[in-house]
Amino acid sequence: MQEVVATVIAWLLLLLGLSYVAQAGHWAELARDALRYPHHYFPMVLMILVLGLTVVTLHNIWVADWPLVITVVGWIMVLKSMVYLLLPQVMTVFASWSEASFALWIRIGGLLLTTLGAVLVYRITDGTWI
Repeated sequence: MQEVVATVIAWLLLLLGLSYVAQAGHWAELARDALRYPHHYFPMVLMILVLGLTVVTLHNIWVADWPLVITVVGWIMVLKSMVYLLLPQVMTVFASWSEASFALWIRIGGLLLTTLGAVLVYRITDGTWI
C-alpha cells in the first residue's frame, strides 16, 4: 500500500506542477478568488485534508531516503488544510500581491513540483525507490 500512496503522490506532484507552469494565470485567479471567498474552497480543502491524512496514515515513513519526501508532502497537506480550515484569515497576507506576483510564484512552485514529481516518478518506476 505504501508504494501505491507514493506513486499517487509522485504523479500528483508532477501533473500539478506542470499545470502550475502552463496555467499560472488561472491558478493565480483561483488564489485571488480564494482570498475573496475562502468558504467556497472548504470542500476542496477537505479533500486535500483526506488525501494528506491517507498519506500520513499509510506512508508515515521517517527514513533518510526518498520515501521521506512523500511523508513530508502528506504532513504539509494536513497542516496546510488545518490552517485554512481553522484560520482562513491567514491567507490575507497574500491580498496585496498583484496577479503577476501570484503567477510568478505559482510558476516557480510549479517548476519545483514538476522536478520533484519527475524524480519521484522515475525512482518509483525504475525500481530504485528504496
